Amino acid sequence: MATTIRQVAAEAGVSIATASRALGGSTAVVEATRQRVLGVAARLDYTPSRLGRSLATGSSGNVGVILPDVTNPFYTSFLAALESTLGSRDLGILVGDSHESLDAERALIGRMATQVDALVLASSRLPDAEIIAAARRLPIVLANRRLDDAAVAPATLSQVALDVGPGFTQAVEHLHSLGHGSIVYIDGPPQSWSGRQKRATLTRACARLGMRLTVTAVARPDFAGGRRALDSIDLENATAIVAFNDQVALGLLSVLREEDVSVPGRVSIVGCDDSLPPGLAWPHLTTVHGSSSTLGELAAASIVGESAAPSETVPTRLIARDSTGAAPATSVSS
Repeated sequence: MATTIRQVAAEAGVSIATASRALGGSTAVVEATRQRVLGVAARLDYTPSRLGRSLATGSSGNVGVILPDVTNPFYTSFLAALESTLGSRDLGILVGDSHESLDAERALIGRMATQVDALVLASSRLPDAEIIAAARRLPIVLANRRLDDAAVAPATLSQVALDVGPGFTQAVEHLHSLGHGSIVYIDGPPQSWSGRQKRATLTRACARLGMRLTVTAVARPDFAGGRRALDSIDLENATAIVAFNDQVALGLLSVLREEDVSVPGRVSIVGCDDSLPPGLAWPHLTTVHGSSSTLGELAAASIVGESAAPSETVPTRLIARDSTGAAPATSVSS
């Protein structure tokens, strides 16, 4: 396992920030301390990470973070973990919300590129080519997103993402075990990388189990989008619905309650992220759990040099609660 800057700092008896400055040649570190850190680094065969090396000689001490929806609790937890780790290393963050707009994301990257030492792009909706171009300007961590071709990733790009495969496969198997013969999937924006992974997993799992999959989508994967999604679902025949995220599922639950449609008696609902505070969804939402806090910690580790891996994943799993149940014996239309 590669030596981290944390180990170098501990061995040298200095803070991680001091070790980083010493390794970067900062004149703010006294010569004796710098030589001690360099000696420890050489003895432990420490090699600065691609992003950590850039920050070691950085000028601003700030990291830019661009989110598609800062109001989504998934990103709130991600941001809290990221800020906590970076803050302990004397690094600040600048946060931008793209509001699910490609143009806004591009503009934020352009503005932040001159103000920060590195960028964290969470669930970026940009094409791979634009992300690669941005990574040639400054270090970038892709969070909950991967390039389609990892081989073309420049040296200043790291990738951390949820592996939705296990959790979504378990969701299909769970619904199949409850007697459901078909699933409606409410997808997110077409530019969403994670949406493509979820859709592909559902397609494979449904095909294997002989279940029918119907896909619809929302322009914005939020509470309002979930409410509007009901208009595109044939409730006469649908018995199980999987949502892009918990926000969409929450909106769907609210409108189903208004329409007096029983959940899970008439239709079962599965969300994704496990991001809702306990008691907010009623009935308690069955969901695919993926730790956004862990995702934030991994993104921060890439920046401060505690991870030498160019790509890391966070596993997912299904948490069955009260919003899923046995399929109705007959459909409403029969």
